Amino acid sequence: MELKDLHYLLAVKETGHLGKAAQSLGITQPALTKCLQRLEKFYATRLILKVGRGMQLTEAGLLLCERAQKVVHMMQVTRQDLQALGAGTAGVIRLGVAATAAEFMLPVLSKDLLHKAPTARLEVTVGMNDLLQKLLRENKVDLILGFLPQGNSEFITRPLIEDPVVIAASRHHPLANIHPTPEQLDEYNWLLPSDNVATRQWLEQRLRSGGYAPPRAQMESNTLSPIRAVLAQTQLLSFISRRLLKGEGGELIEIPLPLVMMPRTFGWQFRSLSELSPASRLLVDLAEKRWPW
Repeated sequence: MELKDLHYLLAVKETGHLGKAAQSLGITQPALTKCLQRLEKFYATRLILKVGRGMQLTEAGLLLCERAQKVVHMMQVTRQDLQALGAGTAGVIRLGVAATAAEFMLPVLSKDLLHKAPTARLEVTVGMNDLLQKLLRENKVDLILGFLPQGNSEFITRPLIEDPVVIAASRHHPLANIHPTPEQLDEYNWLLPSDNVATRQWLEQRLRSGGYAPPRAQMESNTLSPIRAVLAQTQLLSFISRRLLKGEGGELIEIPLPLVMMPRTFGWQFRSLSELSPASRLLVDLAEKRWPW
């Protein structure tokens, strides 16, 4: 068995089709089939089954793909480490970033990185924490810069800054500067992320525990881009980072309700420091120098 055989198997899993996989790899389909047969002989088990005109991976094939992903990633990291020893810098950093961190932390952190390692290259994915953790679990990102879930022991975490989440509204909102009663808060609708997002679930639980009605979401959005502008122009309420209130020309304010001030810490999540490339480790160090905990 050769390392390229694992690359070929991953291509089959990615495309779900032998012909498309062969095309993406720049080889013939018979050559790809021979590679898969070689893997099956080496591991003495079936990896792929024909289903009609298509194919699917067996349980053994899925397991091998999971392990192969790690092997391929480690070989990439090793190659980058060796290149870094010779050139003084490492190559690609696959970075997952929460939307708030992308807006307030990523610009200055990118500047610091490119000053120290001008040949480093960032591949940035912005998303919700559950998506980013899935990508980290699948070795599709190296690091996550975002909020740190409480009680998470799956990944190594390093805190950087506090970033509480609060109720926000237009500065012209009728509840501005008012500690609202349950009846007052229940008069207004909300702009929230989808109901499977942890911050919204936390908000709903806290409101119920304090005798408040659960929020009525009139608008849902999983991106930050429209939230501040919409809040500034409507009487909707939202639950967002306190840092976001500093933008939009002072058009947004915090509705004072300590019951639902959600403490939140932003920082790093990664699988293992030893798996990170030199550039990724440099990025971790730069962030910790800029935001010492």
